[in-house]
Amino acid sequence: MKLYKIGLILTILSWLACVNPYWIIFTGPVFIIGLLIVWFSKAKTKTKLLTTSLPLLLWYPGMLAFFFLASKHMTPETFLVPKDFTGQITLIYNEPCGKSIPKVDGRLIYKIPDNGVMILTNKFETGIIDQEYYFVDDNWNIIGKIPQLIQQDFNEDYTLEKNENEQPRNKVGLFHLGTGGGSTSKNDNFNYHMMAVNSWDSLRVQNNGALTDNLVDSLLYQCRKKK
Repeated sequence: MKLYKIGLILTILSWLACVNPYWIIFTGPVFIIGLLIVWFSKAKTKTKLLTTSLPLLLWYPGMLAFFFLASKHMTPETFLVPKDFTGQITLIYNEPCGKSIPKVDGRLIYKIPDNGVMILTNKFETGIIDQEYYFVDDNWNIIGKIPQLIQQDFNEDYTLEKNENEQPRNKVGLFHLGTGGGSTSKNDNFNYHMMAVNSWDSLRVQNNGALTDNLVDSLLYQCRKKK
């Protein structure tokens, strides 16, 4: 059994290293050597099979867990949207003149105004997101969850692979429009995140982006001017 224990230790240690796929080229051979030692030992065949199969079956879940734990996570966020709101939501980050978003029970709580624009002092974060979206009444009480939708959910003439489970095209949901940095004629170097609360049928035919951009540009200019 001493030989089996040596092989088991090599197998376990090399498996732990192999959950990082970038290390497989170095630790993969050690893993194979560990299994060979296991099979040359006097352990029972059932034990050898378990020692071989379990690491192989658990490798993919282990790799996903490794990336999840090793990745940067954004601060969890909750977005409260007025029940009758439709249109674009634009968040501008890292602005000293902006509003600070409070954290409640570990989550940032965004109360979206009627014009959909928020200028924030909060830092622009990247990483794995944990976001929730809700419609609220006039007192900011939650009345319903807003589903997240993507353009690829819907079939158009240009869609190559049709979605057999296409969502209702008049269903209101939240679409992510883009995140990044930008500048305008009035403002330089700002970070933003844009979303839209709308149905796909309405979103794809509306062309109010220029109006929203002008509003954001004007509000950000006024904010920075007061600093």
